[in-house]
Amino acid sequence: MKKESISARVLLYCIIFLIVMPLFAAHGEEGNNSLSILPVFGGGSIKVRLYADYFCGPCRTLEPVLEPLIANLAKKNIITITFIDAPFHKHSSLYTKYFLFILNERKNLDHILTARNLLFEAAKQNILEKEKLEEFLIKNGVKFRPFDPQPVFKILEGYMKEDKVNETPSCVIINGKKKETYRGATDITKALNGLK
Repeated sequence: MKKESISARVLLYCIIFLIVMPLFAAHGEEGNNSLSILPVFGGGSIKVRLYADYFCGPCRTLEPVLEPLIANLAKKNIITITFIDAPFHKHSSLYTKYFLFILNERKNLDHILTARNLLFEAAKQNILEKEKLEEFLIKNGVKFRPFDPQPVFKILEGYMKEDKVNETPSCVIINGKKKETYRGATDITKALNGLK
């Protein structure tokens, strides 16, 4: 009777293990995948969140001006920058998805800055269909790897709500306990230059 009781318990534990472990594995994969695909670069103590929309004219003009500055600050580990694509235009979510797909293929700051330039150019050319956007990226040598971006979207939406961003371009700089929001090309450029 004792052996049967132990065998029944072992069997019960095995069944529970088989049911519960996939849940933890799926949760772990989603968490790790989300964290690894977040568009975050640099290791500095100053947190910078740059909000842009590929269909925003001022964002398109500002991005090339900011690129060398952002790259320098991130590579020197002065800042940790998060690129947040704000979905204010009806086609922005398609572009945000492909930005994350590109990031999923290769997470490298220089590569991502190049890809962002191409996405801004595609928006300027009014490329609105998925197939045409893919064709444009492939033609320009940019690879992408699809995945489910919803967990990443939720994290980025959380930042937007926390920062109360409702226009682009916007930039939030968190330096210690001090948090400031800058809007427009002039203020954003001045604020980032002040971090050198």
